[in-house]
Amino acid sequence: MSRRAASFAGIAGPIGFLTTAFVLSILRHDLIVTQGWRGWPSSMALGGPPGIPMICAFLWLAGCYTVFSLGALRPALRVRAAWVAFLAIAAGDALLAFPTDAPDTATTWHGSLHLAGVLLTTVATLVAAAGVTVATHRRPGWHVWRLTLPVPFLAAAVGAAAGFDSGWAKVIYVVGITLPAAVVGGLLLRDAVSGARSG
Repeated sequence: MSRRAASFAGIAGPIGFLTTAFVLSILRHDLIVTQGWRGWPSSMALGGPPGIPMICAFLWLAGCYTVFSLGALRPALRVRAAWVAFLAIAAGDALLAFPTDAPDTATTWHGSLHLAGVLLTTVATLVAAAGVTVATHRRPGWHVWRLTLPVPFLAAAVGAAAGFDSGWAKVIYVVGITLPAAVVGGLLLRDAVSGARSG
């Protein structure tokens, strides 16, 4: 796979995931009414067959990040903290595909795996953000990333401060730790295209 295609996976993953999550929140508004936004987007995977699209969205994100990590980040940035952390994010997203436990129900094995995915994804995202920053601090044209860098850290702080139980905080957390990857993918895609033209 070309570096351009792998870079595009870094954009398509988070955009596709968030689009699916928000569309499902409209189509399955009954879950938002009964559980609120605090369970979003994981609550969209509940309910048997209607939850399959959200499960697929988590797996889509995991697959895209794997391709992005190995096909774009590793050859372009070469800083292990960046591309290995994205592989860890992919592993966390795969764990998130296991349905969470519904509110006021007993803890299940798949709910425990889902919670482990939340923790792994959050920590790995912050490590990846730092790794990308280290790898690109002398690269021209990456000032957009340096402006984006605080976003995942602030999102994680907001989620942690609210205990991930507040609806507005949960939305900020999910969007804030997911969307910055698309910025990295976009910048790598730009560099790959400009490099191909100059070559």
